Amino acid sequence: MKNFVYKIAIFFMLNTILYANIIESQPQVIFELEKLGASSENLEIQVDFNKAVLHFRKGEYKEALRLFEKTSKVFEAPSLLNIGIIHYKQKEEEKAKELFLKIYSKKTNLLNQPYSFISSCYYLFEITKDDKYMLDLVTIFQNSKKLGEYNELITDIKDAILKELANRYLLIEDYENALGALNAMSYSLDLKKAMILVKLNNFQKASTILKKLREEEKNSDTLNKILWISAYSSLKQNNFEDAREILDLINDRKKDFNVNTKMPIEIFFNRNLYTYKDYYKQVMKFDEERMYDFIYYFAPFIFSDSKEIIYDSVKGFIYGKVQSVENLENMVEYNSKFIHLVKQDPIKRVNELKNIIKTDSKAYIYYNLALSYAQINDFTNALKYFEKSYKLSPGNKLYSVMYLITANKTFANIPEKQRSILEKNIKGNGGLYSYFAKELYKLFVNSSYNVVEQAQSYEKTVFYKAIDFLTKMNNNEDISKHKLLEEYEKDPFIYLLKLVQKDKNEDEYRYAARVQDAITLKYNNNFLDSSLITSRYYIDILKAFGVFTRVDFNIDGNKNPSYLVTKAYSNLYINKPFDTIDTLKRLKDEFDYENRFTMYLSTAAFLESLRLEEASIQISLIKAFYKDKDTDFLTAIQLLQNMNISSAKQFLVNKYNNPYIDFRIVGFEEFMLSL
Repeated sequence: MKNFVYKIAIFFMLNTILYANIIESQPQVIFELEKLGASSENLEIQVDFNKAVLHFRKGEYKEALRLFEKTSKVFEAPSLLNIGIIHYKQKEEEKAKELFLKIYSKKTNLLNQPYSFISSCYYLFEITKDDKYMLDLVTIFQNSKKLGEYNELITDIKDAILKELANRYLLIEDYENALGALNAMSYSLDLKKAMILVKLNNFQKASTILKKLREEEKNSDTLNKILWISAYSSLKQNNFEDAREILDLINDRKKDFNVNTKMPIEIFFNRNLYTYKDYYKQVMKFDEERMYDFIYYFAPFIFSDSKEIIYDSVKGFIYGKVQSVENLENMVEYNSKFIHLVKQDPIKRVNELKNIIKTDSKAYIYYNLALSYAQINDFTNALKYFEKSYKLSPGNKLYSVMYLITANKTFANIPEKQRSILEKNIKGNGGLYSYFAKELYKLFVNSSYNVVEQAQSYEKTVFYKAIDFLTKMNNNEDISKHKLLEEYEKDPFIYLLKLVQKDKNEDEYRYAARVQDAITLKYNNNFLDSSLITSRYYIDILKAFGVFTRVDFNIDGNKNPSYLVTKAYSNLYINKPFDTIDTLKRLKDEFDYENRFTMYLSTAAFLESLRLEEASIQISLIKAFYKDKDTDFLTAIQLLQNMNISSAKQFLVNKYNNPYIDFRIVGFEEFMLSL
């Protein structure tokens, strides 16, 4: 209870409707008469008090009031309490309040008549909603051991206040303290606890409680709600085996099941899917998605299919074997164009590179286009062209490994025999960029693979340092002074990586304050109009350190497509879904930029702007164009809501982990408060 006393001050600032159920304090007749009998009081008064209680219980308030008025001269506190309760039940709250105050204002009642004092305190809180009475009660309960024999008598009021506290914590989404309040009660509100555990993302523990409730609950309506919440909890943790079992139970009760209409499951854009702590973890140690982005960001563009051909500013072209003049001229022509294109906006670069492709284009041309696609989140096209480059030049191990890891990222179905050949090629001796290929294979495919090949001259490259940085990050080594951060800090992405590294001598407060002061909130063009990996990493840092809402995302007159993507993304999180929709349409019309990433952003924006039909169409298009696994799960949710249970079960195959589209039970919070 101590935590509640310390935290109760929060509630003095709340101006909100309370949802506690009124618990009647029934007069403790035997307790009062036993105590008074020992003091040899007038037997007639004791009998009258007893009669008054009997009339009270029968609802004969007029006669009860007459007798309690008489007994109040001897049994003051308990008589006044019962008179007050009668007035309260008759909606005469001012009269009741006056009587309860009379008991409450006499502080000796807490010692001599504790039940009457505590009861009056509770009813004063119910009538006035003044938190000082709740604070008094919490303080009393904290010291309840001193009440000794009276503990059992005040249990109902104690439970009512704890339940009220739990609901207040729920209103401010302090789920841990709400659970603590419920655990301190004398009886167990297991369904309410399970729902709180769901809000705390402790789905496993919630499911354990819900399973027990399913086996014990006799009320049909309540059991239906328990099954619905159980299915939701299992789906949230991707426990499809458990979910299918629960869905079968729902299907068996389909005739009398209507929870889906009263508490429907809906998909929505969840801008609060991740907490500050979640963003902080993602910023400090990359998840799989950002690891891919990181590699695509630093992977080198390639200017030749042969390592013997090198361009040197002093010696000119050097080549170790006979090359046709035509091939050499084609390479020079492409490279001169590419050097110009590489400086352009990444989305514009892709459009230009597509125009360079010819039927007889070399492998490195396809590879550069694939890498450019990967850098703008178009992984479907990236896979297509990485595969093309690999098939044209399997001796280049970088082509092989980039094809393999992109196939893994997009869940592409490479036949087992082809995959085996691909992996054998990567792990074999010789070939171009063999060291890089093996390191990437270890990072993304098989962490137990042992790379024995030496880096040699590659150690001087930024790609070598990037791979080493990522490896050390995964191994939880100190990367605060890594060469990548020290030698390339002018790069916007690397600048951000260096900024968030925590010094060993910094405490949490100084570290957070330093990052908040150093991160640019207004003059931030380098982070907003840059690569998509840079802008998204920048936004995640803002969210991790609680400054996202203070940032100026506007760059007047900027029409670069990569900036427009960042603008569409940020607008979604600052409650401007219509702007997101317009911007994404412009990107599609003007720059032919549309992919799985932007289509999910569109879906989220349509959901947020309540254009549900268009959101559903987008999901269908994502499924059709990209064979996307997440859309299967979303289809299952929609089928479940329509009680098409058998079909829904068929789509529960792949784990769902979408950063934009979430699902929820409408009315979940209201039902939780009502329990």
